[in-house]
Formats: sequence, C-alpha cells, structure tokens
Amino acid sequence: MYKLANGEPVEVVSKYNDRIIVLYNGARLDRPADIIGRVIFPMEEEIDRSIPDAEKRAMLNTFKNSKSPDHMRRKVIHEGDTVCIKFIESGRKAVYTLSNDKSKITIHDTYPDEGVIDEQSPLGIAVLGMGTNDIVTFYDRDHVIVIQILSFFLKKEGMYQRMKEQKDAEKMLEHQKKKRKAEEKVQRSVSKVRTIRTGDTVCVEFLDTKEKKAFKIVQAWVELHGGSASKPYRPMSYDSKTITDANPDEDTISETSPLARAVIGKKRGEIGSFTINGHKTQVRVIAFFDNDAWLQKQKTQSANP
Repeated sequence: MYKLANGEPVEVVSKYNDRIIVLYNGARLDRPADIIGRVIFPMEEEIDRSIPDAEKRAMLNTFKNSKSPDHMRRKVIHEGDTVCIKFIESGRKAVYTLSNDKSKITIHDTYPDEGVIDEQSPLGIAVLGMGTNDIVTFYDRDHVIVIQILSFFLKKEGMYQRMKEQKDAEKMLEHQKKKRKAEEKVQRSVSKVRTIRTGDTVCVEFLDTKEKKAFKIVQAWVELHGGSASKPYRPMSYDSKTITDANPDEDTISETSPLARAVIGKKRGEIGSFTINGHKTQVRVIAFFDNDAWLQKQKTQSANP
C-alpha cells in the first residue's frame, strides 16, 4: 500500500513500462511511474519534505484530475483474481486468472477459453482495476480487442475453483438425473407393449392361404384322477383330462391348442408357427384386444356376406 502526502491511502495494482495503475478512492488511475516518491509514497516511508508545498499541491491535483466515473467506485479486479470475460466481436466467453508468477502462466500467444495469464500482458493490464459489466478496449500485436467483463472472483480461498467444481458436480448430477429419467421412460414405454395372453381376442392372418380369422383364447384346465398311493397326496398313477369351454364354431379356442400356443406371448406384427400332422403353418398377428369387438364384427360379416 502507498499514501499521498496528506496521508490518504493509494493502492498500486500494476506496473508496466514507465506507467503504473493505481486505485484511489475506488477509482482506477493510469499514471506515470515517476510520481512514486514525489506524489505517492510507500506507507512505511517518510514523505519527502524537500518538495515545496506548492509543487506538491500541483502534482496532487494532476494526480487526481482524471478520476474514473462514479461507476468505478466499487470492487475492482486485482492481481490474482479470476475474471470471466466475453469477446465482443465473436461472442466467445473465457475465464482467466491473473498472476505475476511467471511459472504459473499458461497463456502466452492466443486467448483460449481458460487459463492463467500474466497481469502485465495487454489483457491483464486492461482488466486490472476494472469491474463487472465494464467494456474494455486494448491493443495486442496491432489488433484492437474489445471485451466485456462479465464477473470476477477474488483470489482468496480459491473461490472460483470451488464454484467451478460445484458447478461441474451439479452438471454431472443433472446429467445422471436426465439419464435415469430417460431410462425410466424407455422402460415404461416397453412395459406398455403388452403381449397376447389367455382371454384376449386375436386376429391373425394365415400366411399360406391369406385367410384372416379372429378368435378368443379361453382357459383350459387339467382334471387329475389319482390311483392308489403309498404316501398321502402322492398318487403312484393317475389319469388326466384337459377340460375347456372352447368351441371353434363359436370362434373360441383353448389356450392349450396349437394355434393358441403359437400366438400367446406374441406382439402385433409378429409371426408364430405350429405343426399338425407334419404340416407347418405360419400366422401373423394382425391385432389383439381384451374385448370381443372383433368377434362381433366377424359374426356380423358372416351373417351378411
């Protein structure tokens, strides 16, 4: 820190060539470097008493004259801060950390999206002492570059790094949530694709004859007649008989019939096959429903050819 002859504090934030950038009452001032020792003095040193008071007042007025506007009287960028900027011409955004440690500098020629930049570089000098939303114009290798300062973060406690890590973690969590929702949506859509089961009315096309036929699959059950048993409830022999209410003349077939077995578990458009007396027959599922609407339609068409 530095001070004026009257004891007011002045902060030197950057030095380059024969110029210095200082902060005075919140304003960013670009001044000749030789004013140190004549107008501003290190805080711990005595003020040079050999300079006449009139000369001191004149130099002090010159020092103060071109203050920045009132909007600069706020928090401004210092060495070590991390700055988020937007290049006005391209609209590209970038994040840079200002440093005076040459070993940490990662940006030398071009301006990538992120990195550590020398505070004495053209960009570093341009942003030091500036604040959020300021638009800055500077020259770099004979090119005019215009940027807007979107925000900046103090160097203490690695604030920007922690915020960046938090945002990355939030993005990852959001990505995982979206992925899980997408998987659940697919799973729900797959589960909605029902297959044929007992009790459905099914319309099929016999591929060899192109005949279309609708029928309802009805339940069948097995009746067991046990013989003598050496142990309770375990017959040594039994006779079985399949019982069903199916009546093909009424467009109902048993779930144990070859045709029903060929289509149960199938979806619309799939092909099933069955073999009777060595002859293989294929059928395509046209549609199926859990009501008898197709049967009623089929009966009406048969009654009115």
